[in-house]
Amino acid sequence: MARLPGGLAAWRGRRLLRGAGPAPMKEHWGPDTAKVTAARHTVLHSLVTEAAKYADATPPVAVTLAGSGTVRYTGGVLRVGLPLVWGLPADHLRIVLAHELALPDTKHPELVRGLLATADAKVHAATGPLRVAVEQVRDAAAIAAGGGGLSGVEDAAAALLRAATIEAAFAAFAAAEGRHLLTPGSAAEPAAEPVPVRISDLHAGWRLRLSRWGAPAVDGGALLDEVPLRHPGLAAELRAIGEVPRPGLAGDAVDVETLTAEEERTLAAEVIEGDGEWTRFEQLPVEVYGAEVERQAREYVRAVRAVLGRDPDDRDELAGTLLRRPVDVERARRGETAADDQPAPPWMGVVLLSVLVEHTLLRQGWRREHPLVARRLVAPGGEVLDLNELYQKPDELRRLLAATGSASG
Repeated sequence: MARLPGGLAAWRGRRLLRGAGPAPMKEHWGPDTAKVTAARHTVLHSLVTEAAKYADATPPVAVTLAGSGTVRYTGGVLRVGLPLVWGLPADHLRIVLAHELALPDTKHPELVRGLLATADAKVHAATGPLRVAVEQVRDAAAIAAGGGGLSGVEDAAAALLRAATIEAAFAAFAAAEGRHLLTPGSAAEPAAEPVPVRISDLHAGWRLRLSRWGAPAVDGGALLDEVPLRHPGLAAELRAIGEVPRPGLAGDAVDVETLTAEEERTLAAEVIEGDGEWTRFEQLPVEVYGAEVERQAREYVRAVRAVLGRDPDDRDELAGTLLRRPVDVERARRGETAADDQPAPPWMGVVLLSVLVEHTLLRQGWRREHPLVARRLVAPGGEVLDLNELYQKPDELRRLLAATGSASG
């Protein structure tokens, strides 16, 4: 049997790991854990078994879905991030699974996984050789899961970079949308302290966001610098990619069954920092997104004033300036000086105008059909109006602005 990879450094890390607290060995399964079995989430369960063969590893004792955009294997439990299941093609997910399951031949697999899983800085510093040895084996398993050869190398690099991008984008989304502070009482008499709430259907919101608008922006340069350092066996191929992929819903992703409300909340609790009562997106009040819409609308009104050098004569001139000179308005909003003339995209002015229309409708008692879907609104009487469908009808937007009023600066 081979000795512990990493040699003396790994044993030094073991002593430090004991001092940092107990390693996460056996994980507790709560009643609401999103378990992956041969009877539920069957396709994903089969893919894990297939990945274990490429990793030359025993299949995990247990598999569950996880809330984060990561894959982690500790204590015999493989936790597969739901954002990765949705965002990676099945072939890429198999690569990422094989990478996580693979280890060098050792008598102490749980010790190695515990050392790799800890976030303790001293353990990281003490186990550098171990991490390099393990990553070389894992990268080789990823290449094998990609089919081997040159195409396997390219597919493994692409899969690992896409997975890292999804992880970063979902983390940003969860930080922005997972927890909100609500102000009880009326606008005239708000309560002294805002009340925190957590969003139990966070992952359903993420899926909706991807289908309608795409993922939040990520720091592609940072990822291109960082990810090759994690994968020494694929570093050259990762650096050659040149740009990070944009996360989305993969057309050939593995199918998973609909989660129960309890499973959704369990996954959300894993990634939302802070406390608060549980609620759902649909129950959030207009104030959660209305303040941001108002800020944008006021900025565009002030930008129109800067472009005209005066207040617009009326709402029609306000709308006309946004439609005819959207590039100038956007530069004024950002405080930029005029650059070389460039034609505006045909949709740009309509988007700016629709922000003002949405703001004025929200002030009159309308609300978004879903807080994450901008400009699709529901009237107090239940009528649905999708401003996004009026991009080819700017005159209709002008009519709506004239009929409802405008944002003040």
